[in-house]
Amino acid sequence: MQGFILYEGPSEIDGKPIVAVVTGLGRPSNNTKTGPMAQVYILRADRHPMEAVNTGDDVSICGSCRHRGSVEMLPSGKTANRGRSCYVTLLHGPRMVWEGYRRGLYGPLTPAQARVVLRTHSVRLGAYGDPGAVPQDIWAKAIGRTRGLTGYTHLWRRFPYLAQFCMASCDTEAERTEAKALGFRTFRVRARGERLMPGEGQCPASNEMGKATRCDACQLCSGNRRPAKADISILAHGTGAKHFAPPQGSLKLN
Repeated sequence: MQGFILYEGPSEIDGKPIVAVVTGLGRPSNNTKTGPMAQVYILRADRHPMEAVNTGDDVSICGSCRHRGSVEMLPSGKTANRGRSCYVTLLHGPRMVWEGYRRGLYGPLTPAQARVVLRTHSVRLGAYGDPGAVPQDIWAKAIGRTRGLTGYTHLWRRFPYLAQFCMASCDTEAERTEAKALGFRTFRVRARGERLMPGEGQCPASNEMGKATRCDACQLCSGNRRPAKADISILAHGTGAKHFAPPQGSLKLN
């Protein structure tokens, strides 16, 4: 089995059709940062990922994430995305998984069946898309026995239950402070020149740390599922990093 459909139905964000596909089972992911983890892609079921981003329909799977960029009307009457700072390259994983889904490459499993399959795997929630888009009971039934887990959500205000197994994705110091008050551990993206806040450590799998380990071995980003003293921070990275501006009032390096 190369992968399966974990969920197919309305988004918890806006009710539009989405699909959550688990990949990397028979053929482990070759992602050099995460290592061979099973990857969960959360996608619009009825829109190519590129189309969804260029029309704003990706809100169904990404919610309030600032890294989505903004949609602008072109003189031709079409729309296009501008300023997207997301590290995910749509033409790679999201496109390939969506096209495989549309071809019928993946069959559905119940959450109980998924729980059995995933117990021997470390799982990355949201290789693309926010776990908050998928109903809570799907996660509760499917991921309770995984060997390891990483997860991130920008929807921490709306879905506080995600603190159990997701990091609150934060882009400002104020957001981190707010998320901590709600009981989350945090994963904060920094612009170059921003320093770490007290209680933060740099991502051990990041370029700035010399890729000292991989996510499958580290697994600090599992929310409150694993006790850890430090929150995690990383410099903006990926093809969209140039669009990530340091927030006003952030702490600068001397």
